[in-house]
Amino acid sequence: MTLVRAHLMTCLCLTICLALVAGNSAAQDSPAVPAAPAAVNPHGPLTVDCHHCHQEGSWEAPRAQQAFDHSTTGFPLEGRHRGVACRDCHQDPRFAFVGTACADCHDDWHRGQLGLDCQECHSPRAWVEPGRQGRDHDATGFPLVGAHSRVDCDACHQGPLAGDFVGTPTDCYFCHAENFAATTNPDHQASGFGTDCRECHSPYASTWGGGDFTHPASFPLVGGHAGLECAQCHTAGFGGAVPDCYACHQTDYEAVADPDHVDAGFPTQCVVCHSSTAWSPASFNHDVTGFALTGAHRSADCAACHTSGYTGTPSDCYACHQADFEGTTDPDHLTSGFGTDCAACHGTTAWEPSTWDHDPLFPITTGRHANEWVSCADCHVVAGNYSTFECIFCHEHNQTDMDRKHDEENGYQFLSTACLDCHPRGEEND
Repeated sequence: MTLVRAHLMTCLCLTICLALVAGNSAAQDSPAVPAAPAAVNPHGPLTVDCHHCHQEGSWEAPRAQQAFDHSTTGFPLEGRHRGVACRDCHQDPRFAFVGTACADCHDDWHRGQLGLDCQECHSPRAWVEPGRQGRDHDATGFPLVGAHSRVDCDACHQGPLAGDFVGTPTDCYFCHAENFAATTNPDHQASGFGTDCRECHSPYASTWGGGDFTHPASFPLVGGHAGLECAQCHTAGFGGAVPDCYACHQTDYEAVADPDHVDAGFPTQCVVCHSSTAWSPASFNHDVTGFALTGAHRSADCAACHTSGYTGTPSDCYACHQADFEGTTDPDHLTSGFGTDCAACHGTTAWEPSTWDHDPLFPITTGRHANEWVSCADCHVVAGNYSTFECIFCHEHNQTDMDRKHDEENGYQFLSTACLDCHPRGEEND
């Protein structure tokens, strides 16, 4: 067994030596062939097939960018990133040699003051998103509302503050100084207005002129005053304006002819007769004078009573109704000796019919005399004289019978006045 194994080992060594000799001989007989250089990918360890990006006709002419699915890299191209050329981000042809943080491509205008996470304010959809910016801006204590929600950031964060959002003043005047200086109606500078714009303006107004200044409660702008331009009243500036009506309405006061305010001596306290709704019609409350306007007096023209002015006008009826009193013939007030207290017989509804009640003096509508007379002249036999009356002409009396019937009555006289003394109610047993 040992001899067999030794023989085999000898044969193997001999075979190897012959092969080495034959190889060396072949190498000496033929020239050496150089090894091919290894291919180097300029994009680094990229496993994407070249034809996805390049064309066969020209290596430098890339195919459409969308031919490559960028989402396979873990960084999908969304929003405005879709339109960006590859080399704008991949400036090194080795595509893997590029950062994925925003700051790797975008300069930090905020100089690190707002942190490095750009996505807190920006997104691939748009570098500036007003809706999102507005929500984020609320956290600063200066919410973007009204017209401010539509303003570009640089409109406020400008000049040396461009991109530097920390420490930007929040007072209106900082941004609106030019508006303040340019406003002429009213002129803010000449009028001495304060620079706290919020006293008159609001970000909800469509324009700078759309102010919402609330006038002091001491002089609210209501009615006709609500639509006036400030300068119509504030002709001499806005400080110390006189709030009384006459200061603005002197021309109206002096021009009125019906009634003439100047000739009539009207007071200059316009609010006594007028309101802020309109100069005309007047709304004077006559009740405050102690002479309430009722009935027909309500529609009477002021000058009909105030013929000599409005101060010291008498309030008794006769002062205005003397002509009515003297012109009445049924009954004739003058010859009848009627008193001039018109209210005793008449009301304010109309001069006629009279409201005088005869019954308190002598009942003619009740008792035994009701329906026993036709006209006043039945008893008042002296034409036009109602202070005299006759009882004995109405009754079938004769003096002989009356004398006999009253022979036991003390003070009896056959006179109408004596009849009334004993029979004040017209009854036989009075």
